[in-house]
Amino acid sequence: MRVSTLLASAAITAAGWTAASAQDVTFYYDKSGWDEGFAALIEGASEASGLDIAGQQQTPTDRYQAYIMSSIAGGATPAIFTWWNGKQLDSLVETGEIADLTALWDEAIEAGWFSEAERELFSVDGTPYAIPLNVARWPVLYNKDAFEAAGIEQPPQSWDELIAAADALKEAGYVPFNAPAVGGWMGFIWFSELMIRTDPDAFVGLTDGSVPYDGPEVQRAMEIWTDFYERGYFTDAREQDETRFMVNEEAAMYLIGEWTAGILANRGMEPGEQIGAFLLPPIDAETENSVIVEAAPIVFSADAMEEMPALMDAARYLMSPEAGNALGAANGIYSGNLMTDAPNAIVSDVNAIIAEDAPRSIVRWWEAVPPELQGDLVSQMNAFMLDPTEENAQRVMDDMQALNESYWAFQ
Repeated sequence: MRVSTLLASAAITAAGWTAASAQDVTFYYDKSGWDEGFAALIEGASEASGLDIAGQQQTPTDRYQAYIMSSIAGGATPAIFTWWNGKQLDSLVETGEIADLTALWDEAIEAGWFSEAERELFSVDGTPYAIPLNVARWPVLYNKDAFEAAGIEQPPQSWDELIAAADALKEAGYVPFNAPAVGGWMGFIWFSELMIRTDPDAFVGLTDGSVPYDGPEVQRAMEIWTDFYERGYFTDAREQDETRFMVNEEAAMYLIGEWTAGILANRGMEPGEQIGAFLLPPIDAETENSVIVEAAPIVFSADAMEEMPALMDAARYLMSPEAGNALGAANGIYSGNLMTDAPNAIVSDVNAIIAEDAPRSIVRWWEAVPPELQGDLVSQMNAFMLDPTEENAQRVMDDMQALNESYWAFQ
C-alpha cells in the first residue's frame, strides 16, 4: 500500500479521482507545516478503506483555491480536499459537485464523536457537506520566558495591561508581536481581531454588507493598527517564515489559530512549558468579550463517493477519535472530536478560558466574507501591513469599500 505526501508548490496538473486507476485517490490540501499530521491521516484512511490514497500539498492559499475551483469547473473534482466553512463552503456546494454527508454525521453524533453544534459548522442550509479537519480558536500564543524576562507576571487581562506588557517586552529587547503577511491570506488576522475588540457586531456587519469598510468602526480599528506599527509592536511583515521570529525568540507573542502550537512544538517550543495562551482583551470594558473560531472542513466529490463506496470508509476514519488523536499527536491540532484527547497544553488552556469566560464565538473573517470579495479585500489588508501609514490606511479603507459597495449592489 502506497501512502505518500508530495510537497509541491509548483503548478499541479488536474488529477482528481479519475486518475490512472479507480483505486488511486489524491487528498489535496494547502496547510503548510501540517505534513506529519496529513501523513498520519492518509495512512489511517488508506488502511480503513483499502484505497491507495496519496497526499498533495499546494501553496499559497490563493493559488490552491484557484486550482480546486478550476478543477471543479473542468470536470475533475478531487475526490478529497480541504476547504473552508461559512460562505466559502456555501459557494462550493453551489457547484453541485460535493457529497452530502448526512448519513455519516448521523453515525458520528450517535457515537458521541461530535455534537449538533459542530455539524452546523459544516452544513449548508441544514445539510452537512464536510467533516472536520480541525476546530480552532484564535488566541495569543506567548513566550513564557520572554514574559518572565520582561517582568510580566501573568497574561494581560485588560487593554491597558496589554499595552503595558508590549512596552515592557520592547524594553527587554523583544518585538511584542509576530505578524507576518505571507501566503496570500494573513492580512485579515489583526484587522479582524481589532474589529472584534472594538465592536464585534460591526465585524459581523462587514461580512453581510451592512457595515462599510470606510465607516467609523473600521476607522477606529485601522487607527489602532497603525498606532501599533508606529510603536514598533510588530515584526517585519515581509518575513516569509511564519514562525521564525517566535522560534528564535525575537518576538514574544503571536495572534494565530491554536493549531500553531503544534507547529511551534515541532520547531522546539513546548506548549505549556515555553508557550502559553490568552485571549486578547476588549479595548473598552463595556465591549462584549469574543473569540474568533475557525472550522476547517474536509470535503468529498459526490461522483467519487458514488463510484468508490470505500471512500465512505475513508471519511468515517477521518471523523474518528483515532484520526483526531493521530492528528493531535503529529501536529498538536484539535479535530473537534469530543472523544479525543486535548493534543497539547495550549488547547487545554484555551478550553479552560472558554469554559470560564464564555466569550461570544465569531466565525473567522476568511470564512464569513463572500468568496467573491475575499481575495481582493485581503490583498488590501496585506498591502497595509507592507506600508502601515495613516495615508495608506485611508487608501486601503477607500479601496475596500469601493469593492464592497460594488459587490453588494448586485446582491
